Amino acid sequence: MTLSFLIILASASLCLAKDPVWVNPLNPKDPQSLPTGVNKNVLVVGGGLAGLSAALELAERGYSVTIKEKYKSIGGKLFCKPVEILNQTFYIEHGFHAWFYNYYQFKDIRKRLGIDENFKSWDAVHYIFRNYKPEVIYSEGPYPLNLLGIISRSPNLKLTDAIKSVLSLPDLIFYDFDSINEKYDNLTFHEWAIQKKVVQDFYDIIMKPALSVTLNEQEIFSAAEMLSFVQIYFLTNSKADTREVTNVNYYQAILKPWTDYLLKLNVKIILDAEVLRLKIDEKGQNVYGSVDKTGDDSTVYDWVVMASEVGAVKKILANTFDYYKTSAILNPIISNCIQKHLDPMKVAPDYKVVRLWFDKKLNNSAPNILETPDFAPVNLVAQYHLLEEEFMQWSSRTGGSVMEFHCYTWSSHFSPNVSDSEVWNLISPTVELIYPEIFERNFQVLAYHVNSFQNFASFEKGLLKQRPFSNSFEMNKLNSIYLAGDWIRTDYPSALMERAVSTGREAANHILIKDNVRQVPLLVVNKKGPGLGF
Repeated sequence: MTLSFLIILASASLCLAKDPVWVNPLNPKDPQSLPTGVNKNVLVVGGGLAGLSAALELAERGYSVTIKEKYKSIGGKLFCKPVEILNQTFYIEHGFHAWFYNYYQFKDIRKRLGIDENFKSWDAVHYIFRNYKPEVIYSEGPYPLNLLGIISRSPNLKLTDAIKSVLSLPDLIFYDFDSINEKYDNLTFHEWAIQKKVVQDFYDIIMKPALSVTLNEQEIFSAAEMLSFVQIYFLTNSKADTREVTNVNYYQAILKPWTDYLLKLNVKIILDAEVLRLKIDEKGQNVYGSVDKTGDDSTVYDWVVMASEVGAVKKILANTFDYYKTSAILNPIISNCIQKHLDPMKVAPDYKVVRLWFDKKLNNSAPNILETPDFAPVNLVAQYHLLEEEFMQWSSRTGGSVMEFHCYTWSSHFSPNVSDSEVWNLISPTVELIYPEIFERNFQVLAYHVNSFQNFASFEKGLLKQRPFSNSFEMNKLNSIYLAGDWIRTDYPSALMERAVSTGREAANHILIKDNVRQVPLLVVNKKGPGLGF
């Protein structure tokens, strides 16, 4: 996401930051864990951030938790696996991520795991454009003077650009989560900008970059969802735009400490165990087991948290429906859940993350992370030899560099069926526009690795009202099943990795209150915008 969205508010004289709010337990007097001798089994389907979050809360409170992960690596969209490259084992992530100040649930987990030292600040965000001068955006000083500082340093914008876009200010300054969702989900963000008469330069430099890194098609992204993102990442308080990156790979920084902690709590983590369908008691509509690729799981589960990506949840429920389609009780219940909450959900376009090992380094002025909103399909470039320790060591030893190119909405530009060996040649002309130095100095590609995915949720207009909450299945009489993930709806502003972690905690809380165990509080972004004060 781009820090520069904050400039929209530069025309306001004074803004009041909004503190986060607590979602407190509904049962504060209940005990903090299951009573001694009481055993409750929970199946968590999916080992990404949402599943790990739910497992953590439940295991700490005495539940017997089993995580079944489809892939051979834990982490979901955060996965990080060892790969043999250039006679060395490197841990390669799903792709680069940033960690923001308002990721309150994740910061709480970081402290509990003792991994804060694995993160470092990312102080300034660099952008390049085709038709504008490069931007270096950073926030400095008290709120809202930091906003004025951003615009005063911009080589492209003037305060009058924000003033001319004054019609957009009420939806931002006086943001109201519930009314914005109701009013704007049937508009795209681009349509909203036209409606609010945002000037073109301002849209291109300030707003468009935020859309370019959502992995969705920019032209169809929901205005309601994006306005929520704006509050989370830019406006709700003076530190909202503060972000961090890890100084080691995600396996060492996050996943190993997290899974080690879960294993100490006796959580079973089963990899390469894709869940195919659920086993449901036809009379009580309660889940009592699952069938995975290894066979029939005979464990009787009291609760299930489905923490998989949207496509996987669709597949599991479709298989479950097929199995119980002759059941007079379950057929209409499962069918209703599928039609009401899953069928409308879509998956964002496919994308590729390409990491290359070069024999040379860019000049010292090249930023460690560069956002490139005008250079699709390349949307972001990260220099890993400036970010993570193992790549720093390799670079110091060889004089080479390791660079990662994020290519979103891939099939809008190239065939989805190209081989990995073709990817670099296809994106090279675009990369040459971004970093001509690579070609002028004849960088040699020593090795490269390609990740290809189509697993990110779509946030196109019109989907928000049909998006399920973490307890939507239960509300539709499919008992004992809760949902978690970055595609699940919340009743407070949330997005991306923090939404995954938060909904994992929500799913755990639904289980805890049913078992008379005290729920876990959530600290969340305020539903109200910063407002004005004089």
